[in-house]
Amino acid sequence: MSVLPFKEDADFEAHNSVALKTTEVELREFVADYESHQSAIDDARTDQKDLITVMKAKGYDVKALRELLKRRKQDAGAREELEATVQLYMDLLRG
Repeated sequence: MSVLPFKEDADFEAHNSVALKTTEVELREFVADYESHQSAIDDARTDQKDLITVMKAKGYDVKALRELLKRRKQDAGAREELEATVQLYMDLLRG
């Protein structure tokens, strides 16, 4: 079985050219948006580190602050269930 070449067609070539250009523009816009969002995320992380540094300088326990922030993000029910399980395990180990 032999492969037949595509017929030379000006309309087909024009369509492919437009489609390729559109794809190129969309791809460039996507990459620019993604990089912009990544930059914003990096800036937010830097701001968070600066806030922790300030709190540490004021004498707060950074480890406790991080734990507090982690717990506040959790669902209340899930947090209570985890705390109950941890307490159960601690009670079991005490004997």
